[in-house]
Amino acid sequence: MACSPLFTVNYTVNAFVRNDNAPNTAMAATLVSSIFNIILDYVLMFPLKMGMSGAALATGLSPAVGILICSTHIFSGKSSIHIKPCIPSLKKLAASCQVGFSAFVAEISSGVITMTFNFLILNLAGNTGVAAYGIIANAALVAVAFFNGIAQGSQPLISRSFGEKKTGETDVLRKLSLVTAFTVGAVLYTVLAVFAEGISSVFNPEHDKLLQSYSVTGIRLYFTGILFSGINIAGSSFFSAVENIKAAFTVSLLRGFVLILLFAFLLSAAFGINGVWLAYAASEAVTSAFLFYFMRKGGYRAVCSSQ
Repeated sequence: MACSPLFTVNYTVNAFVRNDNAPNTAMAATLVSSIFNIILDYVLMFPLKMGMSGAALATGLSPAVGILICSTHIFSGKSSIHIKPCIPSLKKLAASCQVGFSAFVAEISSGVITMTFNFLILNLAGNTGVAAYGIIANAALVAVAFFNGIAQGSQPLISRSFGEKKTGETDVLRKLSLVTAFTVGAVLYTVLAVFAEGISSVFNPEHDKLLQSYSVTGIRLYFTGILFSGINIAGSSFFSAVENIKAAFTVSLLRGFVLILLFAFLLSAAFGINGVWLAYAASEAVTSAFLFYFMRKGGYRAVCSSQ
């Protein structure tokens, strides 16, 4: 927690650099800091015998590497970003918070969903069921990372075309991001469904048959939701880029809190643990219906034309 300011600054400068026509520098900062974390994890935990404290310290210090790499662009002559003293603007801060609130909801919802699913599964299938959900949650982190990459990569392009009042280009970028997200989701689901046994076995070295059964079924049911999840993440990012705050917030709130919790309780009561697995897919599917409704309204076109 003492290193939390490093995470905040790293996330912020990385976003600035990525949006300032230096995506390669931003990517290098992310990759190098991650590799540094892995290496320092080993050094502090084993040769220096610091155990879990060493692991925590390695993770806490790794953002500093990302900040240093991003700083090479910020303080270069190629940067359009300049650091100087200024009077904070509450108006600009409020506007930024409005645009970013949907992303905040999406991030914080993962903790709420994890706790809710754990409690429900614990009552339905005990510790073995919770262990199965742990396997699924780890795989989900990797899957969602693909969609976040698509969203973060397309958002600055969409935002720029929107700001330049290029409605046609904005539409093309919107369609490309949604199609890419759906295609990646379809590929990911195919891989996860086909290799569900192998993925489960990696986390089940004791070959617990019940754990294997729960996790394999869970992977194949739970991840039907990624066919819609990628579309929702890319769509919410699009709405933020075109300053449609209401749509972005609604999509994030529906998939992050309202629908996922509603379906988790309803479907678990009806179908047991399989209902918990299906809750994710049901909430993402219904959210997609709302997403396309907002898309069809095309409110951003009116905003774009009036700028």
